[in-house]
Amino acid sequence: MVVRAATELLCNLLQSPLAREKYCNGSKQGAQRVKILLALVDAEDQATRSAAGGALAGITEIEGGCAAVLGMDEGKGVKMLLGLCEEEDEGLRHRGVVCVLNLLMGEGELGRRGAKVVRERGGMEVLKECVKKSRSQEVVDLAVEALKVLMQKEEGSRRAVVKR
Repeated sequence: MVVRAATELLCNLLQSPLAREKYCNGSKQGAQRVKILLALVDAEDQATRSAAGGALAGITEIEGGCAAVLGMDEGKGVKMLLGLCEEEDEGLRHRGVVCVLNLLMGEGELGRRGAKVVRERGGMEVLKECVKKSRSQEVVDLAVEALKVLMQKEEGSRRAVVKR
């Protein structure tokens, strides 16, 4: 219960730009903080997973937060977020899709890297399944948007290879 309460508090605090800066500043400590939140996404307690997902949704709105998630070894951060998209609970799925979409919406190289890692971790299939399973129109709309962005970035990377 203490972990849940602390995670819920963090979720609320991370709505503030000043608090987000502690996680998204590109420092080693910031990356460690993001790793801890990603680990909490896999907690047994659903409320803890929900709060961690909400916190990560806020963090991934910022370039530094996306970079921290994408900086984890072998795409583990993306794998954790895609795991949220596969949850039975609609709220958890919503948080996961928002995080994945935030990673895909990154500008320039960060967005391309996000798309690459999401694709490599089976994100296309996860998002398609999310669209099929979801009963919430908002979750469906966000997942469809993420799929569109993912396909556009894939098409853009194919064009870049052909031009070379």
